[in-house]
Amino acid sequence: MSPADKLPSYSVVAEAGADCRRKSHLFAETLAPVFRTTVETPERLADFRASLSTYFLGPALLFAADLRGTTYTFSRDPARIARSGLDLIHVQLTLDGGDLRTTNGETVPVEAGDISILDLSRPMHSVTRHCRNLTLALPRHLLFAREAQNDALHGLLLKGTTSPARLIASHLRTLFESLPDIDEAEAPAFVTATANLVANLVGPRIAARSQPSPTVRGAVIMEIRRYIEQNIALADLGPDHLCRAFALSRASLYRLFAPIGGVTDYIRARRLRAAFDMLANDGKRTVGEVAYACGFADISAFSRAFRNQFGMSPSAVREMDGRSPLARGSLDKQAAASVHDWLRIVGSL
Repeated sequence: MSPADKLPSYSVVAEAGADCRRKSHLFAETLAPVFRTTVETPERLADFRASLSTYFLGPALLFAADLRGTTYTFSRDPARIARSGLDLIHVQLTLDGGDLRTTNGETVPVEAGDISILDLSRPMHSVTRHCRNLTLALPRHLLFAREAQNDALHGLLLKGTTSPARLIASHLRTLFESLPDIDEAEAPAFVTATANLVANLVGPRIAARSQPSPTVRGAVIMEIRRYIEQNIALADLGPDHLCRAFALSRASLYRLFAPIGGVTDYIRARRLRAAFDMLANDGKRTVGEVAYACGFADISAFSRAFRNQFGMSPSAVREMDGRSPLARGSLDKQAAASVHDWLRIVGSL
C-alpha cells in the first residue's frame, strides 16, 4: 500500500515531560466537538497518560483512547449538542478499566469487555480514572432506518459476559488491528460490515427496551434539521416559520427540540456555525455579507453572539485564511483541527 492510500489518522499523547500541559490541552481540544473534557492535575505525574488516536474511515471515525493516572470527566450537555450539531452514534468497547456513566437519568458502571452505545444528540456524563477503549462513531442511518430503533440505542449497555458483546468486541479489536492494512477505498466496506453486525446483534435488545416518547426524536426532527440547514439565510427562520412549514403546534415543536437545547438556540447555533465556516473559507465576503447570508439582520448582534460562541471575533476568523482556530500554530494543532473536520464530514452523511 502506498503512503497516499493509507487511512488519514492523528494521535496525541500527554504524559510526563516538558510539554505535558500543552499536550493535555490538545487532548481536550481534539475532543471538544464531542465532549467537554476535564483532566484533573495528576497527583503523580509519572503515572499520568492520556492518549487518543483517531482514524478517518470515510463514513465513520475510529477512536482509540488510553486514560490513566488522574480523574477524567467527559460530558455532553444540550448546549454542546446544539452547538456541535453532531448526529452520530458511538459504539464503544471498553478494553481495560472502566467508567461511571450517566445517561437517561441513570448512572451505571461500565467495565472491561462491555459494549456501550451513545447517541450524540442526547446528553451524557462520564467519569473515569483508568480506561482503555475503542470507539466507532457512525452516522445513525447506518445502523437502523427506523428512528424509533435509533432512539432506543442511547445508554444501551451490553455486558462483556454476553454473546453479542463478545462478538462485537472481537470484531472491533480485529478492525483496529487491521487498520494498517486497510486503504481509503476499502474503508467504507469495513464500516458498513461493522454497522450491520452491530445492528443485527443489538436489534433484539432495543426491541425490549422502553422506547422514549416519539416526540423526542424521529423522522420529523430530522426533516426539520435538514430544512434549517437548507434555509439558514432566511431572516424569519424561527419557531413560527417552522410551525407553519411542518404543520406543528409550538408546544410540539418545543418538545421535539427540548433534548438538544431548544429550537431557538439550535437555529442560532447552526447560523453561527455556518457563519464561522463561511468566514474561515471564503475571504471574499465581508463580515456583514456573511451575517446577512446566515440570517442575521443586525451586524452588531451577530458579532456579539459570534464572540460569545467561539471566543473570537468574526474578523479574526476571516483573517485566518481558511485555517481553523486550532490550525493557527503547531502542526499538532493543525492535525487536531482535521479531526473536527472529519467529525463534520461523518456527521453530514
